[in-house]
Amino acid sequence: MYRIVRPICIALLATSWHIAEAAQLDPAQVAAAGKAADALAALGKDAYQTGKPPRQSDPKVAKLLDDVFNGTAKLNDGPDPVPLAQLEKLNDWLLAVLKAGFVYIGAGTGISDIAAIASSSDPKVDQQINANLVAFAPEMGRYYDAQLAVAHAEADTVAVELAAHPQRFVMGPAAQGLATTREGLAQTLVGVVTSFPTPGLDPAWIRDREAALMAIAPSAAKFLKDDERKQVAASALQVAGTMSDQAVKDGLTAFAKAVSP
Repeated sequence: MYRIVRPICIALLATSWHIAEAAQLDPAQVAAAGKAADALAALGKDAYQTGKPPRQSDPKVAKLLDDVFNGTAKLNDGPDPVPLAQLEKLNDWLLAVLKAGFVYIGAGTGISDIAAIASSSDPKVDQQINANLVAFAPEMGRYYDAQLAVAHAEADTVAVELAAHPQRFVMGPAAQGLATTREGLAQTLVGVVTSFPTPGLDPAWIRDREAALMAIAPSAAKFLKDDERKQVAASALQVAGTMSDQAVKDGLTAFAKAVSP
């Protein structure tokens, strides 16, 4: 069952000390993503009750989704990670991705708040979320990939600073931010893989998500603590044992090995 994961709130890291670095992330693109997420949320403001979110088959909706999700994969294409000075902008982009994704996750649940649905223990809510994953698979797939891409970029950004200045992460807001980042990344990875057994998901859709998981795996293996790596790997292997599609099983096994070498 897919569970909502908490936003990776690590803005405190970027404000814990003064950093002067060249910008690599276009603030205008981040602002556009936030604006588009707000517009999508407005279009789908009643979806949590009606169960009918705006779909990307509508050109207007497709453009909004493009503005939120497109470009996230390119965050990890360069030789260097996004500089720490722009970590808050990365977090802003992640929040936009989560807001857009929630339009589809929360559809028909009767819950309008992402924090409330994340903490819900109502089986009917869980059933609706699972149904939404299948019904809105095109949008949800893009959401998954974008969330993983931004989380990947954030982990790499923090990892570079951690390696260069480990003393900055010993205590205080930076230490708290590091722990939150690691926990959030582990929860995100577990949340993605544990959604794969949802009845009705196309194996091809799952394999596409496995590609995004493999892209983040090397960074996660370096960044997460040992117990977190083991948790993610164990979840992937457990899910692999439940899947009937051999390619999906192989992909999950490969991810488990890559994330916990």
